[in-house]
Amino acid sequence: MLYCCMRKNLSLLFILLALCYQSASAINLISPVVFGNLGTVTASTTSNTVGYLSLSQQNQFSAQGFTMGSTDYQLTSLQFGLGSTGTADPLVQIYGNNLGAPSSALATFSLTSGPVFSKDIYNFSGSFVAEKNTSYWAVLSNVNSADLESFEWYSNDAFTPPSGQNASGIGYLQTVERNNVGGAWTGAIPSLSIQIRGTAVPEPSTGLLVVLGLGGLLLKRRKTVTV
Repeated sequence: MLYCCMRKNLSLLFILLALCYQSASAINLISPVVFGNLGTVTASTTSNTVGYLSLSQQNQFSAQGFTMGSTDYQLTSLQFGLGSTGTADPLVQIYGNNLGAPSSALATFSLTSGPVFSKDIYNFSGSFVAEKNTSYWAVLSNVNSADLESFEWYSNDAFTPPSGQNASGIGYLQTVERNNVGGAWTGAIPSLSIQIRGTAVPEPSTGLLVVLGLGGLLLKRRKTVTV
């Protein structure tokens, strides 16, 4: 009888945990805008070249930094105002921060529809958990710069810096650029068109912790009884 009761309790526990997991998954499907300022890209006449620019600037990188607020966020979408007259192949990555400049790549976001051609807003999707109170960089480069290809990353309206949206608390860092992979990051240059979507990562609730604790006790008691 005791074994049957414990087995029933364990079944209820696992059902509860499954429901909690499904609820969290459903929330993650909703990705509001948490940072940015796309601007009116179609009217913009100012841009920064990414990729091949000249013999002395054969592989230009551009990056825009942001600092997280007091909440972790799962970033799911990065959007930019871009355009190209050739066959550019943009690479969008999230970099860490080192002394106010991009350090190394942490995640890659993929173009959802393309190629990048006419001046427009382009979306790149992926998944990355940005930790609270930490700075990151959205870094744009061009895969086929060696073929003399490039694209333009357009400015937002009146160079107004992007800002946190929907109470995310995310703040603007600065915008920088560099030439070639090993080049030094220089700036600051005017802010560029960007928008980031993501979902807050909830802190473990007290109730869930209690449930997990009870589950551990039940498992321990079951082992004790069955020995």
